[in-house]
Amino acid sequence: PNDDASAATVVSYYRDHRGGTQVTALLAVIAAVLLILFAVRLRELLRDDGADGAFLANAAFGGAVILAAGTLLDSAFTFALVRTSHLGFAVPAQTLNVLSSDDFYIVFGGIAILLLAAGIATVRRPALPRWLGWVAIMIGIISLAGPFGFVGALLSIIWLFVVAILIFRKDRVAAGTQAGT
Repeated sequence: PNDDASAATVVSYYRDHRGGTQVTALLAVIAAVLLILFAVRLRELLRDDGADGAFLANAAFGGAVILAAGTLLDSAFTFALVRTSHLGFAVPAQTLNVLSSDDFYIVFGGIAILLLAAGIATVRRPALPRWLGWVAIMIGIISLAGPFGFVGALLSIIWLFVVAILIFRKDRVAAGTQAGT
């Protein structure tokens, strides 16, 4: 429900959509865990030997931590909404619904930091294809563009999948090279 929905509407919605809402929130928790594991590997990849080489890699990792924390917070609000609605606590459910509707700022901020830092690092020293760095910078800026931030969030998911595949392939090639020696 929208953040201006009545308490009765919020309770009714989360009672009617209990199972699907809980599954979605649980999947978001799993995604947050996987994001941190991915971010650790991305940080290793983006580091270089320059004096400020770790700065952008660390900033990207920090953005991933903020993004994961925002995702976990949203999941916590969702589970609390389901629970308060199940118990019939209408006013707390309405309050949680407002918080849940507006917690996207944490997620968008994390996306912006992650992608801007990873993008700049990639453009400066291409551990990934340079075009992915420019795309990351563009998505990072879009994620800060108010209502268009949602578009940035959707594009960031695609960017993360592409980079994860490239890192996986790079790691497999490196493992195959080591096994062959």
